[in-house]
Amino acid sequence: MKNKVLILALLGIAFMVPTHGTEAQFLKRLGKKTKEAAERGVENTVERKAEQKAEEGTDKAIETVFGVPKKVMDKNGDTLNANSLEGIWHYESLEGVPGFESLNECGKKSNITYSGTNYHVLFYDNDCKLLTDSGGTFEMEGNIMTITAIAQDEMGTTKMKTTQTILEHGEDYLVIKDDLTGAVVNLTKSEQ
Repeated sequence: MKNKVLILALLGIAFMVPTHGTEAQFLKRLGKKTKEAAERGVENTVERKAEQKAEEGTDKAIETVFGVPKKVMDKNGDTLNANSLEGIWHYESLEGVPGFESLNECGKKSNITYSGTNYHVLFYDNDCKLLTDSGGTFEMEGNIMTITAIAQDEMGTTKMKTTQTILEHGEDYLVIKDDLTGAVVNLTKSEQ
């Protein structure tokens, strides 16, 4: 009888050991997953806060560069659309293009004509020589213009897509940054 009790006790202990080990492994895995989820949550929070700080920094940089608070730039709250650009816009200044930072009367003949969702650019150098006579189409989404430039030569037609950001706008002025080159152009609307 003692042997039977001893054998049953040993078998009972033998069956309990794997159960406790399995529970321990399960709890260990559960703890590890919980820890990983908490770390991801902290990382996401940190990333979100970093993005917010970056956006605030960008707004401050725009204010520093242009001297106008972003709140003022957005003050009219109007959604810019193709119709609000309709007309001829003359270059007043061009920043970020070496040799063209200072435009004289010839350079200020340069213009962009917007009609519907089409545009046409005439760009003159400071010696009144026409350097660019091209056009294309554009789409507006908020203050971002997606430009499809179309250039033709004897070899065929070339299309290129880029974006431009409208930094400021009003009835008679427009400030655009070309996202490809970084150039910033200040334009005034023609009376015509």
